[in-house]
Amino acid sequence: TANIPPPRMPLSQRETVALIPREAASRPYVMRVGIAAALFMVGTLAMGGYSTLGSALRTTSPKIVIGGKMMSLPSIPSDYGRDVKVCSRQRKYEIREHFREPIKMGMVGTKAGMTTYFDQETGEAHPVTVIALEAGNQVAQVKTKETDGYDAVQVAYKQCRDRTITWPERQHLRKHGNLPAMKHLREFKISDVSGFEPGQQLKAEDLFEIGDFVDVAGTSVGKGFQGSVRRWGMKRGPMTHGSKSHRQHGSIGCSATPSRVYKGLKMAGNMGNERVTVKKLPIMALSDDENYIVVRGSVPGKKGTIVEVRPTKIVGVHC
Repeated sequence: TANIPPPRMPLSQRETVALIPREAASRPYVMRVGIAAALFMVGTLAMGGYSTLGSALRTTSPKIVIGGKMMSLPSIPSDYGRDVKVCSRQRKYEIREHFREPIKMGMVGTKAGMTTYFDQETGEAHPVTVIALEAGNQVAQVKTKETDGYDAVQVAYKQCRDRTITWPERQHLRKHGNLPAMKHLREFKISDVSGFEPGQQLKAEDLFEIGDFVDVAGTSVGKGFQGSVRRWGMKRGPMTHGSKSHRQHGSIGCSATPSRVYKGLKMAGNMGNERVTVKKLPIMALSDDENYIVVRGSVPGKKGTIVEVRPTKIVGVHC
């Protein structure tokens, strides 16, 4: 058994004392320095939250006893604690507040169709989607944490006649910014809303630049009721030798146990007509005079679909 000296100070929940045998303390100075460095690394991991010891180490400076002498180790300031922001789809990421980039503003547009864009310098042909910016894209309301519990900017899009929208919608637009009748309202949650006010006109050239990456969200094309082969990409059965199962999905569960069909089982059903977001599409061209944004690649929906264009939000960088 190792001869462990008694501690020089009482143990408590706010202090952590590591005791070193006298035999280790009697060894050369290099050995003692190595032990101190190893203990310091263990304490650093604990301060990062990887053990139950972290809460004690974050409150006071940890101390160790080497050769019968009490020594203090440097501690992390209390204001350097983790600010955990959990994303909805990837909950394992923890981002510090001072490392997070701000979430910027976006716009609303209408899918006009796809075409080919030829690069004048390299001669390459790019499949692009043209997003038309119709009348609108005005700030209808600015929401703050003090009044609504979160920061967001509400944008009104696609001007229409008064009788085509409901009376509460008309009064909402008149109350905030005195705007004309708009067909669609969209919200953009951003980090800073101080630069926006009701009635402000949004410009594509002020929000985006050529080469920026954007996320485009919209409603995908509805394909109706489809079988499991097309909807989920399942393999079909034999087409010959008397097979009675060509494009059927097969068994959906056991009869005795569990005597039911599990929820979420992939079967035939409605395909498409759901909200889809296509991420990291580069902007090839844009113009406020001609009211369009050109992005490389395809976007959800068919011609005339209302889409939301916003700067790319990356998990681990912005949220």
